[in-house]
Amino acid sequence: MNIVKRLDSDLHAALSENYQEAYQNLDKGSLDAICFEVGTNPEHGDFSSSFALKLSKQLKTNPREIAESIKTSLQNELITKVEVLGPGFLNVFLTADTKAILLNKIIANPETYGAKTSNSKKVLVEFVSSNPTGPLHVGHGRGAILGNALANLFKNSGYDVTKEYYVNDAGRQISILSASVLLNAFCSKFESEGTYEGEYVKSLSQSFKETVSSIVIDLDIELNQLDKDQRLDKVIGLLSNNFPEHWEKARKFSVDEIIQLIKSDLKNFNVIHDEWFFESSVGKIDEKGSHLSNGLSAVTDKKLTFKKDGATWFRSTNFGDDKDRVLVRDNGEPTYFMTDIAYHNNKIKRGYDLCVNIFGADHHGYVSRLSSAFNALKSDLQELEVILYQLVNLYEDGKQKQMSTRKGEFYSLKDLYEELGSDAIKFFFLEKKSDHTMDFDINKAKEANKNNSYFYTQYAHVRCASILSKAKLGKTPKILDEDINNNFNLINNLINFPSLLKEYTKERSPHSLVHYLKEVSSLYHSFYENFSVLSDDNNIQESRLALTKATQIVISRGLLILGVKPLKEM
Repeated sequence: MNIVKRLDSDLHAALSENYQEAYQNLDKGSLDAICFEVGTNPEHGDFSSSFALKLSKQLKTNPREIAESIKTSLQNELITKVEVLGPGFLNVFLTADTKAILLNKIIANPETYGAKTSNSKKVLVEFVSSNPTGPLHVGHGRGAILGNALANLFKNSGYDVTKEYYVNDAGRQISILSASVLLNAFCSKFESEGTYEGEYVKSLSQSFKETVSSIVIDLDIELNQLDKDQRLDKVIGLLSNNFPEHWEKARKFSVDEIIQLIKSDLKNFNVIHDEWFFESSVGKIDEKGSHLSNGLSAVTDKKLTFKKDGATWFRSTNFGDDKDRVLVRDNGEPTYFMTDIAYHNNKIKRGYDLCVNIFGADHHGYVSRLSSAFNALKSDLQELEVILYQLVNLYEDGKQKQMSTRKGEFYSLKDLYEELGSDAIKFFFLEKKSDHTMDFDINKAKEANKNNSYFYTQYAHVRCASILSKAKLGKTPKILDEDINNNFNLINNLINFPSLLKEYTKERSPHSLVHYLKEVSSLYHSFYENFSVLSDDNNIQESRLALTKATQIVISRGLLILGVKPLKEM
């Protein structure tokens, strides 16, 4: 029984009956406002709603009159009282028996409480998708942890979820990496500016050197008159033309090795992608049946392309973009945007109802054009959502860590994992809303006190586990009215967990789940400090063990959705 779902349903039914015509004309935003929220003050009920104040204009009725008119329709065996306060606030008070039933439902469903068993929607969550040019840094880690938690929220709501990594293995950055490996392996003297550096490149180069025949690369060419990018392009051209076999082997070897590094880093955080989609698999623009060819045909068939200055353009202004975009350059080469259209056309053809892309905030300028292409190709019911996450600033001993992959001078995700473990990092990275920049202090994350939110939340679960190991709880324990009345906020948070999970999924907000778990943990610590759970009075002990068990289940379920392992000892 989802009490909030039932209350909301009864509220809609009463309004539909009493204000039939006006109710039918309400827009989605107004309909969403017809709901109850969990109460925080016992005097104002277990659940309250201000819908009457929000919809007074649409219903053309005084808000208090609206609330009074449906008050009796909400009364049922689960509710002891429904009251209207002030200008039109509607408050609902549950019976103690109802709360006891709801708490026992938690205890009876430790593995599934708050989960929805089925949902017809197919969801694709694409996340991380970092270029395979080096190990993951902590910024990538934030995207990985966010994407995994969102996928878990979708799964908990019954969606058919696929987690996908898009591998950019065909672009210029891969050419720069290949050049870096070849030069490190076979060129005794070269200018490193612009190439990838660091110990991982040296290690990669040494490993590659052992798999191929030896060559001598001499870059005795005039490069001084060129800027950095021109020099890089010149070097890439020389290497690919003069050493084609080694060049192709270096590309493949480098990508394969870096992907294994990335997979290893992700596995440390139990982030396992279901699919790896390679950019190189999109084919050629003139290759019949390729993803690129199909993508171009899809937008062309909808009369959304035009020719200008020898290039092929997409009419993205038709979909709200600020200007039209080039798809195929005048030299016949597809742009990155064209490749992305091909990839997203493939997502659409695979039948996903919802495609969620999780990008770093540096991609914000790309969202409108990608959305315009997706909207041009999708069916009516398919959706694309792009969720952006901000940077992570990492501090230790008051100093900020470096994050430059190209220079190789960065504190990697693996470094952070080896210092803190995965679970603490996940919890802290999800604690802040993704569109806010995050300042992460390694020293504070190691503190074992109530100021460390991860420690304090896990400690609540450990406390529950410790108590429950000392006494046996019956199958359907009786919960005393006194305990129900004395622990209003704790119990209301516990029984509202299913509705909150639904809300967090809808809002794509795993950070809200983190704050919910912090609140439940704090309330349980307060309960533990004020009431003796283990008692000579069997009735008191059974009642408080039941509250402890329900709390443990909710904290455990929430942590697992976040991807964090609940601890039984610390």
